[in-house]
Amino acid sequence: MPDIRAYVANFLGCGSGLTQYQDGWVRDSLLFECDGFRFQFIQNQEIATRNPGKFKGRFVSSTEVMIRDVRNKDVSKAINALHRICWLLSFASLSRVICYGYEYPYGTGLERLWAVSGAADYFRPIINIRNGEETVRFINKTYNNYKGLERDRKLNVVIDYLLHAEKPDQPTEVRLILAFIVLENLKHTYAKNMSLPYKRGCFWKGTAKRSKPYPFQELVDLMFRQVKMRKGLTRVKNLRNEMIHTGLTNRSHAWQWKKYEQVHDLLREYLLRLLGFSGDYHTYAATGREIRKL
Repeated sequence: MPDIRAYVANFLGCGSGLTQYQDGWVRDSLLFECDGFRFQFIQNQEIATRNPGKFKGRFVSSTEVMIRDVRNKDVSKAINALHRICWLLSFASLSRVICYGYEYPYGTGLERLWAVSGAADYFRPIINIRNGEETVRFINKTYNNYKGLERDRKLNVVIDYLLHAEKPDQPTEVRLILAFIVLENLKHTYAKNMSLPYKRGCFWKGTAKRSKPYPFQELVDLMFRQVKMRKGLTRVKNLRNEMIHTGLTNRSHAWQWKKYEQVHDLLREYLLRLLGFSGDYHTYAATGREIRKL
């Protein structure tokens, strides 16, 4: 059966497997097995061997992906699986990893290319993407859960908004508002999936006349408890109310940035737990130096 050669941008990680070139060995190869397909990611040698910070802020053709032995009727299924892997890599690296085309059958020159946008970034990634074994482990642990939840919990939208919040040169208040939109979206899809009654723009505790709507904090607490998180949300709730109702806060930038780090870490941990991840990950607030275990 023929192979697919696909093209991926903005993934600044290294491989777990070694490839020999004329000038030496390069750790540039990653192998994922998802939905019955084998995806071999081959990183650009320059990205695999140089400081990833040199590629920040621009669209980078980073990766060639070989998908072996794909029947014609399974091409769409294989490419959809690759898109899911790219969304997970986007979350893990906080960089907009995106598939922008493929050739099938490989070697015929018959290509399909998409107009895409997005820039590479390397700032406080969730896992150590420069360690290929950690990247493979992350995909293996999260892919099936991501596939099962992506539509009901709008996970691609959630990840996309997290990436927008990380764009440089924007006010911290904008970052906070985007983070709160992510939290609101996750809260909404959680409540909807729990089949909670919804009327007049609120989720309610029952259908009786005396039933009351869920306050923001209580509903988020329930969402967190579902994945066994116990987090105090009072300060986050107060800041969220201030930002949503006024669009601004008179707090100092240092205070705002600290709160953004805290909200980001809440979202980071929640999504990792939701995806069934177990293992080491990096916190945002500690600039990637602190490693926590799930």
